[in-house]
Amino acid sequence: SVALAGCHGAADGKQIMASGDWDGGLAIWNVPGSSNDDDEGDTTGSKSSSKKRKGNNSNSTASSSSNKGGTIQEVQPIQSLRAHSSNISGLAWGYNNNSGSSSSSSLPSTLLTGSWDHGLKVYDVSRMDCILALNGSRVVTSLSRCSNSDVVATGSPDCTVRLWDMRTNGDGSSGSQIADKTLRQSHKSWVSAIQWSPTDPFVLATTSHDGTLKVWDIRSSLPLHTVRATTNKGDKSLCLAFGDGFIYSGGSDCVVKKFAL
Repeated sequence: SVALAGCHGAADGKQIMASGDWDGGLAIWNVPGSSNDDDEGDTTGSKSSSKKRKGNNSNSTASSSSNKGGTIQEVQPIQSLRAHSSNISGLAWGYNNNSGSSSSSSLPSTLLTGSWDHGLKVYDVSRMDCILALNGSRVVTSLSRCSNSDVVATGSPDCTVRLWDMRTNGDGSSGSQIADKTLRQSHKSWVSAIQWSPTDPFVLATTSHDGTLKVWDIRSSLPLHTVRATTNKGDKSLCLAFGDGFIYSGGSDCVVKKFAL
């Protein structure tokens, strides 16, 4: 799993990325920019800089090599740890509730993770400390965060969509009494992907190995819409993404379909 966060309002346009691996490892990366003067994980195209960085043992090292398509930049994570005991299947940057302030361009301070070990966690990015851990009863196959809070939705192999309140008070305690809400089972197979609407905090979409795409309003336990997202019966729907007034879905039939909202 990979999650990218950009500081678009900052002068340096700094971006960081989080990645999770099959063994439960979590890493934070500085994303090299287009400029060649960023010393925090970026590389220059010169051979001398490449050699110098290769000999650097710090956590934010980088090297570059030339290719016909351009320069390939290799970077090392600035932070890494074993976050879960099994595959990290979902990542989302925490919600920064600072819109309209001078710090609205700051990078996220928390990272939300979900895993096949049934756990969901909140990490403080600066310290890489776990400040909240929730344990579920099922494998987490996918995860998405609400657009205006740290409420997340997860999918599971038991065909179920669950909602989790992962807001924290900064001391590791939950910011709400709600921990887990389950929407009524509607899919007939593994929930493969879940995505919250970027504009409506009550709407999310899911895809499943049953070949369907469903749109939900979390104020109701039943889906608003169900459509077949694959060409043939037996094909699996594997991924989805929200567009401007549309939802895109891809599956094992090697076809991407576009649905109007």
